[in-house]
Amino acid sequence: MSWPCSGVRRLLAAAALAFAAAASAQDGAAGRDEALRVVEQARQESEAIERRYQQALADCDKGLIVNPCRERARGERDRQLREVREREVAARESLRRLDAQERATARAQRPAEPAPAAKARAAPAGKAREPAAPGRAAAPPEAARQPDAAEREAAAARKRAEAEQRRVEAEKRAAEHAAERERRAAEQQAKAAQAPARIEREQERQRAAQARAEEKARQAEDNRKRREARAREREAAKASAGGSPSK
Repeated sequence: MSWPCSGVRRLLAAAALAFAAAASAQDGAAGRDEALRVVEQARQESEAIERRYQQALADCDKGLIVNPCRERARGERDRQLREVREREVAARESLRRLDAQERATARAQRPAEPAPAAKARAAPAGKAREPAAPGRAAAPPEAARQPDAAEREAAAARKRAEAEQRRVEAEKRAAEHAAERERRAAEQQAKAAQAPARIEREQERQRAAQARAEEKARQAEDNRKRREARAREREAAKASAGGSPSK
């Protein structure tokens, strides 16, 4: 059994396409929300990783072996940031795919321009078209204006998505720069705070070395004096033995 006319078939096909597009739009909205959530979570995790790294540097500065400890902290920070950025890159790729799907859906939803015969049937019977006013072009039919509106809406949605992506990336770069500035400031403050302690330790070592040197000198002087005293005693004993009368 065939359909009564091609217009009915076109209407049913348009309805089916609109239903599929609506379902796809719902799935796309959920996917976009999830991707944006992942991007925001990655930004927060990056900031938390930088804070932990700064705390680890401060803890390293309190220990005895500073440089190896700082290298380990830096390596752990870089490893965690790589994992977070991999998730962020995957989420941004999903956003780009969703944008492409939205553009394709917008193109698919554009209504086809009716054929000349359909336009003629759509015109009221017995009513002649009014001629356009001189010097002014006739207004295009509604069906011809709809594709332009759909294109404008798709372009506006694309621009909003791109602006949102640029904003997120700008915020991330600003956070990374701020974290780097804080890290450098913390390192400088730690070095400045450690400078008096290092000077005091160096002075303490110098005082200890000087005290050891003085002690050695004192012991050497005592030994010299004892040797001289023993030598004098031996000389005195010899002199006393040589000067006594023999029996």
